Amino acid sequence: MSRYYPGFLAAFFLILLRIAIGWHFLYEGWEKVESRVNGHKPFSAEIYLRNSAGPFAPYFRSLIPDADGLQTLDPATLKQNAAADLSEISTLYDFDKDQQEKANAVLQKHLQWIAFWFTDPENAEKKAKYLRDLEVAEDVERARDPTSYDLERSWEIRRGLDADRKTLTKPILDQEESFRAALEGLALPEQKKDHARPYVRPNSLEVVNVLTAYGLVAIGVCLILGFMTPWAALGAAVFLGMIYLSMPPWPGMPPNPKAEGHYWIVSKNLIELIACLALAALPTGQWIGFDAVVFGARRRRLLAQSQQAAAAGTAAAPRP
Repeated sequence: MSRYYPGFLAAFFLILLRIAIGWHFLYEGWEKVESRVNGHKPFSAEIYLRNSAGPFAPYFRSLIPDADGLQTLDPATLKQNAAADLSEISTLYDFDKDQQEKANAVLQKHLQWIAFWFTDPENAEKKAKYLRDLEVAEDVERARDPTSYDLERSWEIRRGLDADRKTLTKPILDQEESFRAALEGLALPEQKKDHARPYVRPNSLEVVNVLTAYGLVAIGVCLILGFMTPWAALGAAVFLGMIYLSMPPWPGMPPNPKAEGHYWIVSKNLIELIACLALAALPTGQWIGFDAVVFGARRRRLLAQSQQAAAAGTAAAPRP
């Protein structure tokens, strides 16, 4: 380890850098965990994934369930989801026969609403226009060598489509939420006591949200304590890399509307990413941290073995 030791002052500031980055990750993660626990505007990575415009934008958007609202605008899918919600909620709260009959009645009203909404001429016209505009955007995105103009055009089309999608799908999503709330309302207090939070339909975005919130906390704690430091620093670098590539400040790319300041190629995320890679390459947890406690004995044993081998080789060497 001595060959990596840069001196007291350099080691001190490297450890301080590790703790500072760990604190940043811990606070960011804790804020997201707290928002999910309290239920007040719970954290969601959807806005970052949806607004991504970098080289991995299609992959990031694919992590959002029904990113373009096509399933929400499909009555057959809505009916399948409604039946699945009824089955899940009735099983969750162990509905009796009377509750099951009331739940079936709620389902029938919901299905009638779906049929009415999709047969409305105005809604059908809005849906057809949205699908046409979406096809135009996808044609631009499928271009083999898109120019900066194409990227800007695609970005602008996507922004307009996002607004149209929200307007078009909002009444449907509100109706789905009311439907699930009506089913939840059939459960008795004693049936709800073992379920503090209402039923939420599982999806890939929920997995991303949980992994992000608790992963940031875990990385932050490990960096602050100096435990599994190289792996924690690499995890931080990977996370920052995904954030950087979601909307990179590259020439020809649309500007990040949430960026603090102005960047060109290099951003704060990239600088912190490089710092994390430097921490992954240096044993700062062995200088001060739990790595010294947990792995110190093994390190000292290996160091003693290497010194004994070096001494034995020196003793065995012939004298000139």
